[in-house]
Amino acid sequence: MSHVAPAPIVRRPWWQRLLRNPWLWVLLIVVLASAAAMVHTYLMMHADTVVESDGQKGVVPGITNRSFKLGLHYAWPTAAVWSAIFILIDRFRTRHLHVWFLCFCWGACIATWMSMHVNTWMAGMLSVAGGVDPTAGAGPAVYSAPFVEESCKAMVLFGLAVVAGKRMTSVVQTVSMAGLSAIGFAFVENIMYYARADNYARVTAAAGDPKQAVLEMVMLRGVYTSFGHPLFTSMTGIGLALGLRSRSRLVRILAPVTGFVVAVIGHMLFNGFSSVLPMETLKKLWYVALAIVISVVVFVIIRMVREGKTIRNRLDDYVKAGWLPESDADTLSALWRRQWASLVAFSQGPRRWWHTLEFLRTGTDLAYLRDAVVRGLDDDPGTRQSQLINRMNSLRPMAVTVARGAKLSKPRLPAFLRRRRSQRVSNELQWAPPQA
Repeated sequence: MSHVAPAPIVRRPWWQRLLRNPWLWVLLIVVLASAAAMVHTYLMMHADTVVESDGQKGVVPGITNRSFKLGLHYAWPTAAVWSAIFILIDRFRTRHLHVWFLCFCWGACIATWMSMHVNTWMAGMLSVAGGVDPTAGAGPAVYSAPFVEESCKAMVLFGLAVVAGKRMTSVVQTVSMAGLSAIGFAFVENIMYYARADNYARVTAAAGDPKQAVLEMVMLRGVYTSFGHPLFTSMTGIGLALGLRSRSRLVRILAPVTGFVVAVIGHMLFNGFSSVLPMETLKKLWYVALAIVISVVVFVIIRMVREGKTIRNRLDDYVKAGWLPESDADTLSALWRRQWASLVAFSQGPRRWWHTLEFLRTGTDLAYLRDAVVRGLDDDPGTRQSQLINRMNSLRPMAVTVARGAKLSKPRLPAFLRRRRSQRVSNELQWAPPQA
């Protein structure tokens, strides 16, 4: 590393940075597309379906709003729990809300809309009689649905890799993004399944109690097998991260492809076993699936530990060059110190907390930029390296940057309340009667 200090840069006003930020326009487009996809999906599911069997036509009633509300009521807890888990996984990224929202929104709205149409088309091409829903047969569930659904869920990951591949720096990050896309997909899919079950039980006397039918499906999809979609799509995320962090062109191609193929095969086996095997056998296989989930969790935890060591080693390079104090590497490399610095900053006010989050994010970006240089993935960090270092130094007076020895501050009243309180005390002293 050169020991020449980076040149200072001038930052634009916040509103100019916001308008010039491409993420603003990407999110706006995704939100509009998601709204259109969800409205179209609702209209399709809500409309009555005309079917023909043995030369006789009939009408299958669409899903009612009551069934949709019931499906939403039972589907959101599973989505909330899994979303929190995948957001907590990506703890080295502090201000990452736009990416989390983008992935979840894509999986929940656009991926489900695309997969519903493509699955229906492929089921028709396979000439499978699936009743009212052509995708309900075992053939499409095993051969076409896994490939279509994993493609739709992973599309946002590969799109982000093309647009911002240098910012996708670790397995932990891509697993978090893949999991949020998958759980968004599962969230809307669960709403459809629960609503269908309730709607069918209400119009079919032989189906039994509608509430009991829905609760059985909630336990199956929302609890026992809720790890399915996140597990499969995480395989694609792992392969994508390994490819992006490799110098070998062969690995950069084969790793994402291999991860996607593993996701599709796992999804196929899951759907195939669920379609043909008896319940007693499926209960035994559930423990096998649970062991696979535990192994993936252990793998992610190991990667989180390694990520902290990577940040420490890369920031030490800047410490030795005299560009950063040693406390930066110490604070940024340990999760518990990062969380403590954020908590201390939060106790000192929202503005200091926000600056602290930006300081942690900027330091993490700088560490992975240096790691890309060391790996040979970025030969000219140039301007971006100077921008990150100068931004860290400008945030230092406004953020909590040293976690060791930092203490929580006592809660303070907002500024306008402090002014009102001081004004009231002043008035009381002014009108107080003189003492003898």
